[in-house]
Amino acid sequence: MSSAAYSRLHGIFKSSNATGTAVPTTTSTATTTKIVKEKRKKPKKSPAVPSATAAAVTTIISRPKNENLSFQPLPISQLTTSLGNLRSFIDQFKRASNLGPFRYRYKYYDDVVSQLARSKQHSCIEEILEHQKRYTTDIANEPFVARLISLYGKSRMYDHARKLFDEIPELNCPRTVLSANALLTACVNSKRLNEMSELFRELREDFSINPDEVSYNIVIKAFCEMDATDSALLVANEMEKNGFQCNLYTYNTILDALYANGNISEADKLWEVMKSKNLEPDVRSYNSKLRGLIIDKRIQEAIELLDEMKNKEVNPDVYTYNGLIHGFVKEDNLVEVKKWYTQMVANGIVPDSVTFRIIIPFASRMGDYKYGFELSKEGLRMEINVGRLSLQGVLDGLVKTSAIDEAKELVELVKASDFIYYKLKVLNHL
Repeated sequence: MSSAAYSRLHGIFKSSNATGTAVPTTTSTATTTKIVKEKRKKPKKSPAVPSATAAAVTTIISRPKNENLSFQPLPISQLTTSLGNLRSFIDQFKRASNLGPFRYRYKYYDDVVSQLARSKQHSCIEEILEHQKRYTTDIANEPFVARLISLYGKSRMYDHARKLFDEIPELNCPRTVLSANALLTACVNSKRLNEMSELFRELREDFSINPDEVSYNIVIKAFCEMDATDSALLVANEMEKNGFQCNLYTYNTILDALYANGNISEADKLWEVMKSKNLEPDVRSYNSKLRGLIIDKRIQEAIELLDEMKNKEVNPDVYTYNGLIHGFVKEDNLVEVKKWYTQMVANGIVPDSVTFRIIIPFASRMGDYKYGFELSKEGLRMEINVGRLSLQGVLDGLVKTSAIDEAKELVELVKASDFIYYKLKVLNHL
């Protein structure tokens, strides 16, 4: 598990031997704050699939009052070197979940499960989530179960998600389209895309669960990830025949797949269909089209598209600029890369890790190590891990060009950062 995740978990729950299944009755407020060094606002990423399950959980189940759930997680160095320490952490997490309020701290479960998944500790994930079945009041509430199914899905443990879905009647819990959508999402997140068609059929025919708008959008997303856009369009047609409207999310999902695969003419046709239904393209629509133009090496049209966005009062975001910058990287045009990076920052768009990981190695490849150094410093100042290879390339270039002061400064900046846990290879004469 990463140290950053444990920092987020610092002080959020304590071990407890309390039992019972207290049902929360009031809305909680956030218990943690984060110091934000960068004032410019970052855009939110679009979710991979509609998060109806999460929405249902937060709206149907009220949350508890703030309580002191503090617990000191074990240091990352101890967790990665001792299974005994990991065992202790899991046991304390389970004891903490005896507290009703803790069980509704959704982000804490997400953080722990996500980090366990990255560490491939799937047995620990199963232990934590199976432990939740003992809370009979909560487990009889479908949004609570749907959340557990979703957590299995995020961990790419689809078989466990399916098993829990099948067990729902035994848990005295209703089984509706809510948990069905959680299972569909788990199928997508687990990359079991080839099973989506059969699962969708089974939910309708064997379980008599009628799909809703979210269900169709999840299936469309799955087909698009399989590059089966023809099938996605068929599902969209079926969706409308059954009384649901294709919304902007639906069209953006298909447009993204079409443009990414270079099917620009087909995507443009769908673009017009979308507009004919009074659905105006948003920034995600334009970003998909811009990437398609870049892939097709039509970078001048991509620039013109940026002008169209501004005329339509659609504000470009970091993904817009990243796409355009990447296009000029592919053309080995460092001058334009610098120009668009400068314009992005001037327009108040906050660079992200992708921005730096695109530009810094490119600057090194083009021999402009000083520019790579300046961007590296900017990324480190923003506490963005721009990548070990990116930084190492800049350091090696600075040394090669006898920019020793800058090289030493970069080494010290990396050493001083509390979010980077690798070391740069330093030549003896530094």
